[in-house]
Amino acid sequence: MTVSALPRLVLGLSLMLNSCVLLSQPDAPHVANPALNELSGLAVSHADAGLLWGHNDSGAGPDLYRIGIHGEDLGSVHIAGVQAVDWEDIAAFDWQGKPALLIADTGDNQEKRKSVTLYAVSDPGRVGKPKLLWQLDFRYDNGPHDCEAVAVDPTDGSIILLSKRGQPKYLYRLPLPKRKPPVGVAVAERLGEVHSIPGPTMTDLVTYPGRSIFFGQPTALDISRDGGTAIVVTYKNTLRWRRRAEQSWLETFATAPEVLDAPMLYQAEAGAIAADGRSVFISGEGSHSPLLNVLLPP
Repeated sequence: MTVSALPRLVLGLSLMLNSCVLLSQPDAPHVANPALNELSGLAVSHADAGLLWGHNDSGAGPDLYRIGIHGEDLGSVHIAGVQAVDWEDIAAFDWQGKPALLIADTGDNQEKRKSVTLYAVSDPGRVGKPKLLWQLDFRYDNGPHDCEAVAVDPTDGSIILLSKRGQPKYLYRLPLPKRKPPVGVAVAERLGEVHSIPGPTMTDLVTYPGRSIFFGQPTALDISRDGGTAIVVTYKNTLRWRRRAEQSWLETFATAPEVLDAPMLYQAEAGAIAADGRSVFISGEGSHSPLLNVLLPP
C-alpha cells in the first residue's frame, strides 16, 4: 500500500462507521449547529431537563452550546474569564443549592501540562448567560495525564476523574468546593487503578486496523443524579456500572460493566445520563454528528 493510499483507506473506514450508525438508528437526530464539529462534552441541564449543554474540543474558544434533546440548535454563549486550552468534558451539578456546570479543561494529548483546570459556571437554562463561579487548578500526584472523563458524584460532593491513555487507567478524586477554592494548585487524590474497561478484540484489530488500538480509551463519564449509576463512553462502547450503597467508585469500577446496545460512532467523545436516569445521550466529533438516546436496562 502506498503512503498516499493510507489516508483514503482511513477516510473510507470513517465513512463506513458513520454509515453503520445510520443503518442501526435510521431515525437518530443529528446535532444541528454546524459550529459543534468537535463535540467533546455533553451534560443534561439541572435547570431544564430538556436542555443539553455541549462544547468543542481543543482549539476552540471558551464557548458553551445549548442543544435540544433532539439535536436542535438553541444557541451558544461565550464564557468570560476562562481559557479553553483543551476542554474535554462537562458535568451538571448543584452548587450552593443552584444549578451549575463543571467544565473540564483537562485534555493533555502529550501529557505535558504541569496543571489542568476545572471551571464551575452557573447554569441559567435556556435564557441568560452562564457566569464563572470558581476556578480550580490541580495536578495529579503521579505526573501529567490526559483526562476526558470527568463527573460529579452528588452523594458525597466529589469530582471523579478517569484517565484516558495507557494502562492501567487511574481513578482520581477532588472534593467539590463548598465555596470558592483558594488560589494555588490542588492535588487530585489517586483512588487506584481501573482494569475493567474492555480493550479491542482480535476481530477489532483486523476489522479496524490503526483505529482499534484506541477503542478502550475513556472519552466521557457521567454519574446519575441519585449517584447509583455511572456511564463511560469509549471509542467503541458505552459502558454502565451500577453502584451499591456501600460501594466506593473504585470498588464499583473493579466490577465488569454492562455494555450497552449502542451503535458505534466514528469518534464518540460525549455522553450524559438523562434527567430521569432511564437513558443516555451519546454523540461525538464531526459536523452534524448523530445524537443517540440509548435506553438503559432496568
